[in-house]
Amino acid sequence: MTHTATEATGQTDVPQARALAEETITLVRRWLTEASKVPVDASAEQLAGVLKDPNGLDFTVGFVDGVVRPEDLHVAARNLAALAPKVPAFLPWYMRSAVRLGGAMAPVLPQVVIPIARRVLREMVGHLIVDATDAKLGPAIAKIRKDGIKLNVNLLGEAVLGEHEASRRLEGTHTLLARPDVDYVSIKVSSTVAPHSAWAFDEAVEHVVEKLTPL
Repeated sequence: MTHTATEATGQTDVPQARALAEETITLVRRWLTEASKVPVDASAEQLAGVLKDPNGLDFTVGFVDGVVRPEDLHVAARNLAALAPKVPAFLPWYMRSAVRLGGAMAPVLPQVVIPIARRVLREMVGHLIVDATDAKLGPAIAKIRKDGIKLNVNLLGEAVLGEHEASRRLEGTHTLLARPDVDYVSIKVSSTVAPHSAWAFDEAVEHVVEKLTPL
């Protein structure tokens, strides 16, 4: 009797499952059709291609942190020279050539090369990066949220080489989390604690837990 009941239940579930599958397929097809009618932003499409490249994410984050952010043009120039060999293959040949040429020329002519390099990158990722200062962050967030978009914010900054920079980055993360107009904050452990000895794993974990638990 039990076996018969199980078979009957299974037979009843199959049509329901098929109906649900058909409904899901129809819905996805409608989404794809509607999405195909939305114009693709050229800079967003280019950035998506860059991030698919094995070096894409490291290059983009390194460019923002190392070339766009530093106030000292000579520091930015050295960072551009180090990044140039990692230029993503997805970029058009003329952009790859420009990055390599810029990397070679930046240490010699930082006042000329760096402003141009920064402008090009801002055009490419400007829709993803906003100034985190109080005067500019609020209006930028309001503009993004008016379309119903939820924000996942990642605070960029210099490489964390000591406790001072780690504390500054952690304080900035606390500030973002306290904002009512920020939904999520992404954070890298390495950006909130200073480098630790590879031979002191347990102590490093304790330090990380101590720093991140208040978040």
